[in-house]
Parts: sequence; C-alpha cells; structure tokens
Amino acid sequence: MIRRIQLNNFRNHKKLCIDNTESNQVLVLYGENGIGKTNILEAISVFSVANGLRHAKAEDMVCRLTDHKNWYIQIETDEGEYTSGYSCELHKKRIYKVNDKNTKNLNDFRQGHYILWMTYETDRIFMQPPAYRREFIDMFCNAVYSDHMANIRNYEKCTKERLQILKRYDDVIRSSDIERWIEIIETKIVNYGIKIAESRSRMASILEQCQIKNGEFPKFKSQMVGKLEMQILTQSNCEELYKCELINRRQKDKLSGLTTLGANRSDWQVLQIEKGIEADKCSAGEQKMLLLCVFFSFILHNLKNDTRDLIILLDDVITHLDDNHRNLLFRYIREFVTRHNNVSVWLSGTNKELFNELKDIAMFVRP
Repeated sequence: MIRRIQLNNFRNHKKLCIDNTESNQVLVLYGENGIGKTNILEAISVFSVANGLRHAKAEDMVCRLTDHKNWYIQIETDEGEYTSGYSCELHKKRIYKVNDKNTKNLNDFRQGHYILWMTYETDRIFMQPPAYRREFIDMFCNAVYSDHMANIRNYEKCTKERLQILKRYDDVIRSSDIERWIEIIETKIVNYGIKIAESRSRMASILEQCQIKNGEFPKFKSQMVGKLEMQILTQSNCEELYKCELINRRQKDKLSGLTTLGANRSDWQVLQIEKGIEADKCSAGEQKMLLLCVFFSFILHNLKNDTRDLIILLDDVITHLDDNHRNLLFRYIREFVTRHNNVSVWLSGTNKELFNELKDIAMFVRP
C-alpha cells in the first residue's frame, strides 16, 4: 500500500506530494488535461521491473520547467521508503535508495510489490505493431516470472552485438576468431530467445484458461504466433534448429540491419470467439472489453497465487465505455479491494463525477 508519494522535478511536477495516511485502496486523480495525472501514474510505474508505462528514457523524465537536471520519486509503504531517481550531475546515473540507503536496484520493493497498468494508449494495441502487444503480455510475464525482464534485456543486448559484428565484417565465416565470437553470441541468443518465447506462450495460455466466463465479457482465444513459437519450439531439437536458422540468416540480417527470427518477431494474437474474428477487426468498445477481460482475468488468477501487494494503474480507462460497462469496471475494482487488502487501484480521468460509483471507497485528488 502506498501511504505517500513525492515527486521532485519529474515531468511537469516541480514538487508534488500525495499523502494517503488513511490507507485508501482506491485513489482517483482527476482534473483537466495537461495537469500531470498520467505523470503521477508513470512515476509509480517506474518502480516496476520494466521502464514504466511510457517506456521512456530516464533523461526524458526531467522536468522542463526548472534548470535542474535530475529527478527523484519517493514512495512510502508499510515496509519502508523507496526512492527512484536520475541525475545528470552523476554521469547520467540512475539512483535507487531503500530507507535512504543507496542500492543497486529496487529488488527489495519488487519482492513485496508488483505493478500492472492499462492506459488510454493500451486501447489501441490491437491496431498497433506487434511490439506493443509483446510489451503488454510481458507485463504479465514480469509479474510471474522473476527472470523474464532480465532475459529480454540480455536478448536485446546480444542481438545488437550480433548485428554489429555482421555489419562490421564483410565475411564473418572467413575469420576463425570472429566465427567463434559470433557462435557464442548466437548460442546466447538461442538460450534467451527460447526462455522468452516459452514464458510468453505459457502466459498466453494462462490468460485464455483463466478468463472470466460469466457472460459479462467476450470470450477469447489467446496465443503467441511467429516462426519461433509455431515452427521451432514445437520440435524436440529446437535449440539446434534455432541456431541453424540464425546462421542461415546472417547475410539477410546484415543487409536488413534486423534480427529477422526470434522473440523480437513474435506477436500476441487474440481472437474474439463469438464473432470468430481477430481483435483488430472488433470495434473500439469491443477491443476495450477484450483487454479488460484479459487484465481482470489475470488479476483474479494471480491473486490466488501471489501474496505480494498489487498496485493497479488505470489511466483514463473509462474512455470508450458506456454507462453499463463503466459500472462493470467499477464493480470489479470494488471486488478487488474489498476481498483483498493487498490491492490498491489508482485511476485517472478528467471528469470527477464519472467516478461517483467509487466515492464511498475512493480518495479523490486533483494534482
């Protein structure tokens, strides 16, 4: 439970403090566009294992309204005080603290908390390139598989190194040293790529199996698609096949400057069962309901197995929802917080009155 959050020089907030001394499990940020509601939710999200809900670079989060070249966010919970920050003065270095003591990361926070979010941009992920859908399912994977984000970062590092080698040398296989070098890199890519693909495929299956089936949400099928998942991982010698494909694609990848096979080419596919169509063919409202079903289904499933505190961030999610579906959203939020004292929900929106269904359990804040 977040009892207090303080922002300094973060985005458009020179200094902002929100006290939740009464331990409200639901907080509603309201007010006109541009006052920094999303920025507050982003500030909370940077404490997750990912890079926050905007996937922004640390230097891009510095407040442009001051001459300061640093920012920091401080969160106080029942377990302690956690700080995440950035300083240009310290060689563009990220700063982490637990109870005012410097640490290398915020693993202490993540051992007791996990963060999930939906934003206004999430509504369009079925219309966006596959990377957006991978990021969405990776959010769930990060909550369940402790090594998932590390595998992604290591995979990305290795694929970049491989492309640099391919770009730098005209004929990789003529040099035995370079050949050994690239073989080592490709072996690592295979190792990390398979782990990532397997985690995503398991999660896609979990989402389908645990979906809410009470008739309030559309039924869906969920799977990861791509050559790695559908043609290579299904084989007993998948590591060997994967590595051979990387070798055969060296020239192609060199010319394109892309890794043309792997976890970076996969896609999360959702099918609306009743209509028998893929999610991108559904209306905006139907896509929103599919996403809410996926989101809530995962939460209800994970709360049975995960005792950590869950922080849910919902940024302007009531857009495209009619009155009935908005009330359905609020009913599930009420269910989460009344049945589970380790769940807190932060929402944002322009119109305070639209959140009246939650006024008896929510703390309202205008930044």
